[in-house]
Amino acid sequence: MNKNPPPRRVLFLGNSHIYTHDIPKLISGLVKTAGRWNDLHSETSTASGVSLEWHWHNPRSRDLITQGPWDYVVLQERSGGPLEDPAKMFQNARLLDGEIRKTSGKTAFYMTWANQNRRDSQQVIAEAYDKISRELGATLVPVGCAWENALSANSHISLHGADGRHANPIGAYLTACVFYGVIYGTTPEGLPGTLSDQGVVLIDLPTALARFLQRIAYQTVSNP
Repeated sequence: MNKNPPPRRVLFLGNSHIYTHDIPKLISGLVKTAGRWNDLHSETSTASGVSLEWHWHNPRSRDLITQGPWDYVVLQERSGGPLEDPAKMFQNARLLDGEIRKTSGKTAFYMTWANQNRRDSQQVIAEAYDKISRELGATLVPVGCAWENALSANSHISLHGADGRHANPIGAYLTACVFYGVIYGTTPEGLPGTLSDQGVVLIDLPTALARFLQRIAYQTVSNP
């Protein structure tokens, strides 16, 4: 008899910061290696560069919300949203949160990170996500803060991909560890640095590097 709790149900609404390296699949990989829960059940609605406004008007995103209840519905604004038009970000976050509440779901905001050449913008991004999370009583997934903490702790580490915007495999692993810490309320420390899906290796990091990222992730989640 399987005594593990039922799988977490998580809906991801966002853009390429979700589907690059398939963040939900990486979280699922961590869950499987932990062996403490049934697998994550996730659905996604994503498109390149889209905003929360796009999701508000997108029938698929709205329909998926109604297919809850979800343990979490993750909302991710386009990278420039918090910097260029936080008012519009907040407006559409409120609208989507209202729909999520109708299904007894919980809104979670996926705080993204600054572009590699605009690292000083992370504070503005973080403040925007923190502000709307507090206003709505939503959960904050402080990925951007974890990236900043990792870069501050190790100036030689590389988290960005070649375009300076998206995550490389190391950044994606750190992102997944932050989500794991938030969704499951426990540390990812001690989990493997190699994650696979149906025999296909998704991420393969040295143990020492994985431990560093896991520690940074949970410290950030515990002390946002």
